[in-house]
Amino acid sequence: MKGLQTLLRVRETYIGIVATIAFQLIFFTIWMTAYDGVNERAEQLTIGIVSEDTALGQQLAQNIKESSPFAIEDYSSMEHAEQALNERQINMILHIPVDFTKQLEAGKEAEIIYAINQANASVAKNMMEGVAKQMTEEMNQALYPMQQNQAIEVFSQQFAKLPFEQNIAQQITASVKTTVMTVKDHAIESTIVKTNNAKGFAANFVPLMVIISSFVGAMVMIMQHQQAAQIVRESLSKWQLFLARQLLNVTVAFTLPLLTIALMQVFDITSNESFLSIYFFQSIMYLAFLCLAQVFVILFGNVGMVFNICALSLQLVTSGVLVPKNMLSDWYNNVAAMLPATYGADGYYTIIFGGSADNLLQNSSSLGIIILVTMTLATVVVALKPTPPAQ
Repeated sequence: MKGLQTLLRVRETYIGIVATIAFQLIFFTIWMTAYDGVNERAEQLTIGIVSEDTALGQQLAQNIKESSPFAIEDYSSMEHAEQALNERQINMILHIPVDFTKQLEAGKEAEIIYAINQANASVAKNMMEGVAKQMTEEMNQALYPMQQNQAIEVFSQQFAKLPFEQNIAQQITASVKTTVMTVKDHAIESTIVKTNNAKGFAANFVPLMVIISSFVGAMVMIMQHQQAAQIVRESLSKWQLFLARQLLNVTVAFTLPLLTIALMQVFDITSNESFLSIYFFQSIMYLAFLCLAQVFVILFGNVGMVFNICALSLQLVTSGVLVPKNMLSDWYNNVAAMLPATYGADGYYTIIFGGSADNLLQNSSSLGIIILVTMTLATVVVALKPTPPAQ
């Protein structure tokens, strides 16, 4: 009991209890409000259509535009559509080949090709695979009556050539049976091409795992450095202390990626990107996490950790790893643009799954802006704080 009484006299004991409660409240509040109405915003996912067939293909493409709950974009060529898919501007390509109508008229199975980018949130990938199957079924149902009409026309032509004899009923029945049996109720076969596919199921979780481990690690490190700073602040000037903390941040940020890359190798997570590309991207991303976590602590002291908990939850729900950003509300989309996890996750999709090589450079630039803004803000706050009196 004496030990418990002693702990209850220390303020940090109550801070730990409050932090535990805060985690529950913050996570439930942010996650539940962020994902509320996600299914209703499915129309914000985009399907690109490339119809090279000028007959039935064009008609089917028009029917899809009118009936699909998703946004539809027309593309003149597969090259433009594949570029948009790689850059994650669209979520799936529906390709109707040039010989689509000819294959149907010849009584063969026509093919529609769907391309789904695997370097995307799991919800979007699974949804697009289901949509591809559903669209194929709906197109089969739409084409079956059309083929029946064609069969009737063929039957009429054959009937006109038949002699009017006593066995005409049997001949008509045989002709109808032969003609109708040639009509397939499923005339379209679908082929799903998974672009930027990665080996192994675990690879899908690497972007999420890196985001969580990097930011939580940054939070813990900044918290410990804040406590250390409070211990030594009387023996150092505020600028000596601030500079020392930044040197530590940079050193850790450019050392930790070696461990990250080594772990990826151990667990057989492969990448088409070079070692230096992964190394520098991970370094900049981790430094951005450190700078974000640091600015809250410099602004608010130990209370800043509560803001970091909020930042952790916000980054998990808005990074696009679990649910595509365009399926979130506008408010969360605006928040996502200001958080490093958004660009870290997008960059790691390119590292793990492949895609547009410019993504890493663009995301690194955005992370650099976040580092610059947070460092500037932290510097201004330190400059405005009064210098402690000399001892």
